Amino acid sequence: MRHLILALALTLPAALALAQGTAMQPHNLYSSTRNQADLATMRKLLACGIQVAAEDSNFYEGLAPDFYVVISDPLPSRAAAEAQLVRAKDCGVTGQVRMVRRRIAAH
Repeated sequence: MRHLILALALTLPAALALAQGTAMQPHNLYSSTRNQADLATMRKLLACGIQVAAEDSNFYEGLAPDFYVVISDPLPSRAAAEAQLVRAKDCGVTGQVRMVRRRIAAH
């Protein structure tokens, strides 16, 4: 019985994290500013068909706090994130892949 309790105690947090979708995922970070969101960069990326949002960095684990960021939706793999960066560069925007976890649900 003790072994079963120990096994559950060790696996339950990981199982709950997966169930909540809280794994770190690749996102592309295109801009971070202090005073206001970089809407020009966001509009440029959206016009190129790249899905992004301007959000508070506090919504994400893995980003520095207190910034406005232009960030992509979660991507299925680092390779997909890198491919998106190439598309963004063709539109005149540079960025970087970041592994982050969303803390607050999207609107």
